[in-house]
Amino acid sequence: MIRDVNLIQYLPLFIQEYREIQQIMDAENPEFQMAADESEIIKNNQFIETSNLIGIAKFESILNINTLADDTLESRISRVLTRWNDVVPYTYTAFIQKMIILCNGINFTVNKNFNEYKMEIITHLELPGQVDELQYLFGFMIPGNLEITSSNEIYCNSFGFGIIAAGMAFCELFELSDSFKAEFNIQGSSIIGGGYIGTAQVTTY
Repeated sequence: MIRDVNLIQYLPLFIQEYREIQQIMDAENPEFQMAADESEIIKNNQFIETSNLIGIAKFESILNINTLADDTLESRISRVLTRWNDVVPYTYTAFIQKMIILCNGINFTVNKNFNEYKMEIITHLELPGQVDELQYLFGFMIPGNLEITSSNEIYCNSFGFGIIAAGMAFCELFELSDSFKAEFNIQGSSIIGGGYIGTAQVTTY
């Protein structure tokens, strides 16, 4: 919703005071609100990064991209951005630009050793289908005589907290007597509970 439609504000002030006019405007506001919202959706679907499911499907149709069952809107947008505006010839600079688009600004590492025809790539892709898109990128941009070593590392950070609680009860009894003698012991128990949080790094090759 780009704005709240309120038609009565466009009428002269002396007309806004009539109850009949107010009711008419209130009845028409939802229809004009729907039109305004749809116009915003149409505008957003003209651009890849702001497309909804209908809009991104149009771009995929242009590029002949088939979606996967576990694709999300974010992963579909990422795939379209990677294949849009192909630049030839495929230079190393063009490849890095594609990697930046695919990784969506997330850090990645490219260790090149062209003297030995080798290149190592480390990514941190989390969206479904991004690793497959990376493989597609290797297939049409990397020369066949270059050995590629690729790994995708996903860091899963977990956060937690620990609580320690303690309590104490004290009771004392006084007997006013010249012959009564006794000792009173206070007995109780303490309970300490704990837990742990673990993190793991999963690397796929």
